[in-house]
Amino acid sequence: MRSFMLPLITAAALAGAVHVNAQEAVTGPNGDAPVTAVSEATATGDAAAGALFLELNNLAAAQNGCRVSFLVRNEMGGEIDDLSLEVAVFGKSGALDRLLRLNFGLLLEGKTRVRQFDLDATPCDGIGNVLVNDVASCDGDGLTPLSCLRAVETRSALDITFGL
Repeated sequence: MRSFMLPLITAAALAGAVHVNAQEAVTGPNGDAPVTAVSEATATGDAAAGALFLELNNLAAAQNGCRVSFLVRNEMGGEIDDLSLEVAVFGKSGALDRLLRLNFGLLLEGKTRVRQFDLDATPCDGIGNVLVNDVASCDGDGLTPLSCLRAVETRSALDITFGL
């Protein structure tokens, strides 16, 4: 899981910042002039300073292969009109089995959604790990595929590795 660090910057550097959302004044190590902590996204002017939580939740045998269930929660600060991810599925040996583009559709702010995808000709017990390879599309106010990729946080409810 990704951790978030708050870089320390001076008041002079803040003057050039486009947005300043959450600030906290602290004193320097010698008790000298205060410095300000601002999230990295705010300091760089990135509009999408939130998180996009993805969980690999379940694998279940389906008629022709394996049904993969994901939980997705949008905490990006606004609606995502359409989200598509490029996902790589690896076998138990570590070899790439397939590369997929999965469409998660509309994601309302703060809402958790279940999305299921059938992998034909892939037995569930043959899946070794799953990787979010890229964000193919992430449409919404101020969003780009890169800003959404940076916000992705993954976890697995299974004994299968799921990550970036």
